[in-house]
Amino acid sequence: MNYKTVVIDIDNDALCRNAADLYVRVDSDDFERTIQVAVDNQVKGIITSATDKPILMMCRCAKELNLPFPSYESCETVLNKTKFKQFLKDNNFPHAWGEEYIGNVDISSVNLSFPVIIKPVMNSGSRGVIKCDKAEDLQKTIEETLQFCKDNRFLIEEFIEGDEISTEVLVQNGKVHLLQITDKILTPPPYNVELGHIQPSKFEYLKSQIEELIQVIVDKSGLNNCALHPEIKISGDKITIIEIGPRLGGDFITSHLVTLSTGINIEDQLINIAVGKPIYYKFEKKASLIYFLNFPVGKKVIRTISEDEMKGKFPVIVKFSLNLNVGEEIRQITNSLNRYGQFILVGENVQSLLTQKEEIVKFLEKTIINH
Repeated sequence: MNYKTVVIDIDNDALCRNAADLYVRVDSDDFERTIQVAVDNQVKGIITSATDKPILMMCRCAKELNLPFPSYESCETVLNKTKFKQFLKDNNFPHAWGEEYIGNVDISSVNLSFPVIIKPVMNSGSRGVIKCDKAEDLQKTIEETLQFCKDNRFLIEEFIEGDEISTEVLVQNGKVHLLQITDKILTPPPYNVELGHIQPSKFEYLKSQIEELIQVIVDKSGLNNCALHPEIKISGDKITIIEIGPRLGGDFITSHLVTLSTGINIEDQLINIAVGKPIYYKFEKKASLIYFLNFPVGKKVIRTISEDEMKGKFPVIVKFSLNLNVGEEIRQITNSLNRYGQFILVGENVQSLLTQKEEIVKFLEKTIINH
């Protein structure tokens, strides 16, 4: 796109640092140093992709530099799960009830209707998000969630039945562009880790209603000139907003799935927003899928397998990665950071991809783990 890139990261071994025109070691919440780097290099846009951590700092930088980016207040509202829940309540948006608690409090006297979800007020990647089905397990569940709470604050939230989806959205000059809806495959409870994403969604018929709802949320919150990654529950035709990330989706949704299923490079369009150029796109209609490997816990790895070998056997595979070693024991997946591999598929329709997914999983279980 003929831009020079100035990339900041705290890790000197950051992946892709050598692809940047300039790399500077800066922590992602160091406002003063980031501003200095931006001024020294006369930056024309500020951007991140699928991470929440630097966003509030970026809001301050963008305001200081007069660059397109949502306001600090709007981002804080959606990043802080307690504040976002209050925002949804105040504006009569459909949402799950919930209350915030601090520390390892004794809440045995609190009258709760089970099941509930326990989650950190500030975190992402399914870390510390745990379903609790009965009162006798509540205290232990809270203790586990607290390990992922940087400020000791957590929510106890109503568990909403239904299918969980995400939506991939761009906002420019106050207008919402819903580019894709993604169905999810989740681990069985108690953990709520995403094991797969499928595009297009079986809820495509609700696209206009979902887009209208997100547009009203954008109007009320002030979110603007950014990407959004809303998480939604669908029960029947009832749409319930769970969370919104003011950034692009992770898990290869942004980097691979959206482009494969729509032909739209959503990262290119977010760069256009960041530098104040109009976004433009046209839709193609295909299907894409990612599945994160999830083998039986306790089994041992007897061999590994390469991407080339997998692509040779299954041409539908776009990308494959296996992060396990021979002799390693399969562990339980409890959050997005301890998954151990994935494959991405592209095809003409979702059903054919789901069939191929099952064939690939059976082949891998038979080939790389003991029985």
